Amino acid sequence: MEALCITSFFGFLMRIGVDLRPLQTAHRGAGIGTYTYHLVRHLMQLENTDEWRYFALDGVPVPGFEIFDTVRIRRPPSSHIAFWEQTLLPIDMWRSRLDVFHATGALTQVWELGVPLVQPCPVVVTVQDLHPFIIPHFRFIADARAFGWQIKALRKAAGLIAVSNNTRQDMARYADIPPERIDVIPMAPGEHFHIMEPSVAENLLRPYNLLDPFVLYVGNYNVHKNIELLVEAWNRLPRSVHLALVGRRETYPASLTDRLSGAGKEDRVRFISGLQNESPELVALYNRAALFVFPSLYEGFGLPVVEAMRCGCPVIASRRGSLPEVVQDAGVLIEPEDVEGLTEAMQRILDDGGWRNTLIRQGLEHVKKFSWPNTAERTMEIYRKAAGKG
Repeated sequence: MEALCITSFFGFLMRIGVDLRPLQTAHRGAGIGTYTYHLVRHLMQLENTDEWRYFALDGVPVPGFEIFDTVRIRRPPSSHIAFWEQTLLPIDMWRSRLDVFHATGALTQVWELGVPLVQPCPVVVTVQDLHPFIIPHFRFIADARAFGWQIKALRKAAGLIAVSNNTRQDMARYADIPPERIDVIPMAPGEHFHIMEPSVAENLLRPYNLLDPFVLYVGNYNVHKNIELLVEAWNRLPRSVHLALVGRRETYPASLTDRLSGAGKEDRVRFISGLQNESPELVALYNRAALFVFPSLYEGFGLPVVEAMRCGCPVIASRRGSLPEVVQDAGVLIEPEDVEGLTEAMQRILDDGGWRNTLIRQGLEHVKKFSWPNTAERTMEIYRKAAGKG
């Protein structure tokens, strides 16, 4: 109790709890896990004397953070995990005597809550997107009672972070939260994404038997990723152009893999699985690709877009969700239903070296606007404001 009193007395010291659970679930390889990983790494590098408490699921490893002294959250083997989290997580927060708690993985799934409705201390919440309200396929999530708990908890939070202006607008529209309550703090590509020596990239990718030129997509299959558009447009390109799909092949439906086979170009497709965000092979793929395509129907941010730019890879993305905001004029924007438009954009980048170099140069300049150190510093400001110490 004495430590808490000292913290409160001096005002500038805080005991901060950060949720590491996105690093222990299926979200580790997705945007939420990548956000949590880089944010915590850079928060650790800030000069401050605050105390930190890291919250993690009991009995589950925390990749990359094994040395942390974590608060282990109990997770009973029950189909009602949402209910248990709403009761047990607040107890652990209260026992830790926190000045502020950061829920880094909010609004994920109905069975995996990131925001407790009972908040024994000020809570800061990061929202990546609100896809259950926007993508019809996920509407069952938005209609679930447990998701309603998350929305109510979101409205109670002391601090709200959106990763893009688009997500901020969605929060105002679908969660009925005044926009002025929401701070926009974008994500960024990891510093390990960089331009490689061609020989280094070639050696790393030799096991995958990729031939130049190839079109690159990074991400697992999901209905809103709109990979069907990419496949259809790629099928219209010359046979000499390969396609590299980085993600778990088992997530792809048979209808899509059959279409790839039926085009008679299956020998030109490479499914590359098992790469983590920090894998040097992923950096090499961005470096070697002739172009990167991200045709998603909805994204809260779209990290692969800025990762590709930082590696000097030209970007084509859809004009939906946050992607126009993130890409701006540093890439090519296409309508997500326009097969001909995507085909023409890919073909032009392949044929016109001058335009390709212009896109590379604009992307490298644009991506300088995104920085994890800056994201960490601005997040600390939100902690202080939420805890009443700003």
